[in-house]
Amino acid sequence: MLEIDHITFSYARRRVLDDITFDVAPGEIVALTGPNGAGKTTLLKLLACLLMQDSGAVRLDAVNPLLRPLRYRRGIGYLSEHCPLYSEMTVEAYLTYRVRLKGERSLRVRRRVSEALEMCGLEAVAKTRVRLLSHGYRKRVGLADALIMHPKLLLLDDILAGLDVAQRRKAAAVLSAASARAAVLVSGHEIHEMMGWCTRFVVLNRGRVVAMYRTGDHQRAELARLLDRHMQAETEGTP
Repeated sequence: MLEIDHITFSYARRRVLDDITFDVAPGEIVALTGPNGAGKTTLLKLLACLLMQDSGAVRLDAVNPLLRPLRYRRGIGYLSEHCPLYSEMTVEAYLTYRVRLKGERSLRVRRRVSEALEMCGLEAVAKTRVRLLSHGYRKRVGLADALIMHPKLLLLDDILAGLDVAQRRKAAAVLSAASARAAVLVSGHEIHEMMGWCTRFVVLNRGRVVAMYRTGDHQRAELARLLDRHMQAETEGTP
């Protein structure tokens, strides 16, 4: 389980995250949403060990990343909003490189890559150079990279942005399958689509948690109305 316990974070003197507390259990897909500048990307970067909090604690199955960073990082898969890839590599070569970089034993590398290609629907483009792929396929390659080591925690920033309807359905299917053995935290603004496969919504505004909703506790129309109201709220700046 991912535990986020009273996290605060500032850029210089500007408070960006303020007393953030919630958890994500295996089997859950939790949507992190809110207006632009609410702190979603900053929180995901912090959970991915790209930033360090000012106060509070993060734990993944009781592992604190500040005390045992290598063990913590082995348990996470992270996809940033910009999805950086090596454009001259083929999809298969890139994923092979990434799984080796993550420390997998040589005998398991091919199996890991094969599983990731199949899970994300990439078999047809395995020999294609990344630079020739559409935006949607690039997102799938980034998702395959995040999933390739079967992480305990998936952190996905704006995963649906720029994808067409078919690609969004494929991403939703992949995440639903992955959640069988992982806790999933995904940010985004596409709340009406995310209601179909997310189990809970955590709403941020101005760096604070302002609401939490379980999808099973609300009628779809009611939940959409509540979330739309939060998404339209004003916010200050963009972290």
